[in-house]
Amino acid sequence: MATDMSKNTIRVLDPTAPQSIATDGMADRPESLAGKRIGLLTNDKLNAANLLDAVYDVLAERFEVASAHRVNKGDASRPAEPDFLSDFSQEVDVALLANGD
Repeated sequence: MATDMSKNTIRVLDPTAPQSIATDGMADRPESLAGKRIGLLTNDKLNAANLLDAVYDVLAERFEVASAHRVNKGDASRPAEPDFLSDFSQEVDVALLANGD
């Protein structure tokens, strides 16, 4: 007795999409980090500060950065208040943000 193989066919879908990088609204990159004040913005997630500190350590080794300005915006489930971000942006030249769990 012959079996119908079309009933046993598995259709495999590729769930990946082409990579896209949003650039609208992004700040221009500085040519160098030398002399820049680096902002480290965390959000109360476990290990976010540790991750940013590790990234900062690498940047500080490679560039003569001026300083680190560490702040925690608090609740990870809510965006930072505009006034908070405005104040933060006045203190730094470059900002790094991280989530950590």
